[in-house]
Amino acid sequence: MKNLFLADTEGRNFKPADKIFYFLVLIFFAGLFIARAPIVPSIIMGALVILSFTSNSIKAKILLLKKRPYILLIILYYLLHIVSILWSDDKQEAASQLSIRLPLLLLPLAIGTMVISNEMRDRIIYAIVLITTVVALISLGLSFAKYAETGSTGYLYNDSLTVHFRLQSIYVAMLVNISIVGAVYLLAKRSATVDSPGLLYVAVSVLFGFHFLLASRSAMILLYGGLFIYAVYYIFKKRKYLEGATLVLGMLIGAFMLFKFFPKTVQRFKELTMFNYKYESKAAESHYDMKLEKEQWNGANTRLALWSCGWEVAKHNLFKGVGIGDRVLAVNEVYKERNFSMAIETKKNAHNSYLDALLTFGIAGLLMYVLSFVVLPFADVFKRADMFHAFVVTAFVVSMIFEVYLGRSIGCILTGFFYSFIAATKK
Repeated sequence: MKNLFLADTEGRNFKPADKIFYFLVLIFFAGLFIARAPIVPSIIMGALVILSFTSNSIKAKILLLKKRPYILLIILYYLLHIVSILWSDDKQEAASQLSIRLPLLLLPLAIGTMVISNEMRDRIIYAIVLITTVVALISLGLSFAKYAETGSTGYLYNDSLTVHFRLQSIYVAMLVNISIVGAVYLLAKRSATVDSPGLLYVAVSVLFGFHFLLASRSAMILLYGGLFIYAVYYIFKKRKYLEGATLVLGMLIGAFMLFKFFPKTVQRFKELTMFNYKYESKAAESHYDMKLEKEQWNGANTRLALWSCGWEVAKHNLFKGVGIGDRVLAVNEVYKERNFSMAIETKKNAHNSYLDALLTFGIAGLLMYVLSFVVLPFADVFKRADMFHAFVVTAFVVSMIFEVYLGRSIGCILTGFFYSFIAATKK
């Protein structure tokens, strides 16, 4: 554990600014889960900006941004939000969205214009894995206490596991995904950063169980699919037949055990076979703790209905969109026209980041969004042949299909941090 606190020889030799940066990142991630002190991440972001502008010159930052075009585009994408206020009627909603999405400006300006060494990169990944594991253990402990008190297994699944931190499970599942793959990456490369490999194996075991109970379908498909592809690569490219086969076998056994003993997670996938919907339906939304019926609103048919409504707004505003302030109002007008009362009552958004960008900013805004978060980041990580970073970008790109990832503060924080972190890592 010395490496975690920079108490080893290499850690002690880091420059003071690097040490400050490292510990700010640790506090930043720990602060995401302090429900009673949501201001902590904001304070740390401010500190990171100050540290960044004292670590290198403006000229150096400009040169770095030229080499990192998607970081520059993310900053410009945030500035587009400010410009769109000009044609937004609801200025209050616009101001609220600017506040929520501020990490898309601050984190790229701070971390995206720095240079992070590979040694520092591995230490930060190691720290994120351990912080996420501690959070998972706390969450499981609190939820099992509720289960023991009430006898209801509903406390052991999905958002009931993350309500302790006032976060939605899909965002925590993203961080768990990155942590598991990060741990596998550190173990596979035998990183000198990892002074306790056994601790990482325990962390991966805990995180796998926690991940399954979070029951985020897109996160599960991403993780299992990514690890399977990695195992195949390990077997045939690296010729590590035993290690690769062991990884695949372990995944199959683990999946079987979890599906056997936690059937409510399986129910989440059964929803994906039920696509029919009626806008005027008053049926309840399906829940992992209730019987699944065809008449219910579920993860599949709800998104299909919401995407249809979002496209109705977008196709009439393809040139400049409706603006950041009026996106909610415009979508709600379509909900009313179609008598989509469930969406109105539960305040549903478009549930697709790309569609949200299109209806908010028009075709030009969507193009900027895709270049910023998809095309250019993929080009960067594949050019470097970096499998960990490639997984992180893939995880965000896929998750954005099913959620308006920038619609919540935690989504903006995770997106802003990891895209900037990837760009800043020394090549």
